[in-house]
Amino acid sequence: MVKSIGWENEIMEVEYVSGLIHQYKDVSEADYIRSLTGAIDKKVRRIGKTHAFIRVSE
Repeated sequence: MVKSIGWENEIMEVEYVSGLIHQYKDVSEADYIRSLTGAIDKKVRRIGKTHAFIRVSE
């Protein structure tokens, strides 16, 4: 479950309630804004399928 989400310079950072933080690369501002509405967890999973990410913390 997503705790917080942010975006800067085409990197979307997602913090999960578990404490995990992922940074998704090459995310457009439009995709980021779309991810903020409705079913956020579902939209973040969709971005995760189409954008590379790195795990920042565990």
